[in-house]
Amino acid sequence: MRRPLALASLATAAVAVGLAPSLESRSAQPRDRAAPVWNGDIYVVNADGYGNTRLTRDPAEEYDPAWSPDGTKIAFSRFTQGRYQIFLMNPDGSGAAQLTRGESGASDAAWSPDGTRIAFTRCRGSCDVYVIDADGTGERRLTHGEPPGEQSPTWSPDGRRIAFVDIKGLFVMDAEGGAWQRLTNGPADDANPAWSPTGPKIAFDGSRSLFNGDIYVVGAGGGKLTSVTESLPLDSNPSWSPDGRRIAFMRRQNKSVRARLYVMNANGSAQRNLHKIGDAYSRPSWSPDGTRIVYSWLRACRVPKLAGRQLQEARRRIRGASCAVGQIRYSRSARPGGTVLQQRPQARSERRIGARINLVVSSGR
Repeated sequence: MRRPLALASLATAAVAVGLAPSLESRSAQPRDRAAPVWNGDIYVVNADGYGNTRLTRDPAEEYDPAWSPDGTKIAFSRFTQGRYQIFLMNPDGSGAAQLTRGESGASDAAWSPDGTRIAFTRCRGSCDVYVIDADGTGERRLTHGEPPGEQSPTWSPDGRRIAFVDIKGLFVMDAEGGAWQRLTNGPADDANPAWSPTGPKIAFDGSRSLFNGDIYVVGAGGGKLTSVTESLPLDSNPSWSPDGRRIAFMRRQNKSVRARLYVMNANGSAQRNLHKIGDAYSRPSWSPDGTRIVYSWLRACRVPKLAGRQLQEARRRIRGASCAVGQIRYSRSARPGGTVLQQRPQARSERRIGARINLVVSSGR
């Protein structure tokens, strides 16, 4: 007979969020209107779809990662103190440090080609494009458009221009601000531009037919649009590989399923599902050597099945759960490797911030 000997208490946390932010809400509010409990984190996967690794475990939502040109840092957005701010971390997820501050949210980080500056979107009432030095100094506002404003900046390969979106379409301006040059005519839900690293063209997603969105490419000086994807699913957030030969993007089959990470040739051929669930509102980003892709995944915060497992295995499972895990506290036992007899709450339950998982552990006798 197995005799209960120890009571283990493991803390988990998550943020409650919704599913479809507006231009401003993703940069200004947590997604907290949906019934399920969600937690967003940053992941990295090999470009062939193998070797998936989780990089962040903070209780706050994190999304929209961007790899630095030299590969030493990843910029991303994290919800902190009531708003999103941009953070930097090492490629293995360590050393996260806050870059932007202030009373308005910051998101959409985009590195300059030389890695010295980051363009981003700051929203408070209306959104505008800003630029900041990579050390957190020298923040400057570049746009002063009408509400709902401008967002999603992307740099030209020479660092001299920045493309961005406005409700009226896709535009380009000098990297120091100034006059805008129109590239597309809205409103057509044009969003998420990505400048090719090897040529004068910009990929973006838009909706030019009913009930679906696709990936398009336009010249950096404007002109004819080329449709790269023509599918019933919603395709969004294109990201060029460093050699300009491939594009990673998010595809959502319908409103009832989560988006998947895809990779295709730059002309739209050889579309491949990497079978990684991701965030349809967050752009993936390639490592500088083109071997890995970093992306965000908004997951339900669920408790894993622990009953019947050794305590050591139970601790490993809770640390690898979909929601962030706090410090594990448990009473001493003569057999700390005993078997978990009961768990509360039960497996697959959704948990909110501060919830604890209590385990009754047997000594094995």
